[in-house]
Amino acid sequence: MLWKIILITLLIFSACAQHWEMHKEESIGNELEESSGEIQTEQLPGLCWACKWAMGKLKKQISNGTTADEIKNKLGTTCDQIGFLKSLCRKFVNKYMGTLIEELSTTDDARTICVNIGICK
Repeated sequence: MLWKIILITLLIFSACAQHWEMHKEESIGNELEESSGEIQTEQLPGLCWACKWAMGKLKKQISNGTTADEIKNKLGTTCDQIGFLKSLCRKFVNKYMGTLIEELSTTDDARTICVNIGICK
């Protein structure tokens, strides 16, 4: 009898959790559509990871003598390497282009750059 109660409780919890997750995905999708192309950083938990990944790759490619134009070109090509997050990466780069060029010119690491921009906490 106790096992049946535990099993039913787990099934109910599982169904509720799945329903909540689907509702959460729908609400995020609706908010993204309403944002007219704006990146909602608090709605996209993978954006911090993507930022750190991209900045890490770029920091490895950039030396002390790299010009702002060279950094801009490298920013444009980095998003092509991230796979299914390519469009999100491009929106991110376009929105923060000036700040990213400035930040990549410093000695800050990838995480510090993403925190300074406000993408990561």
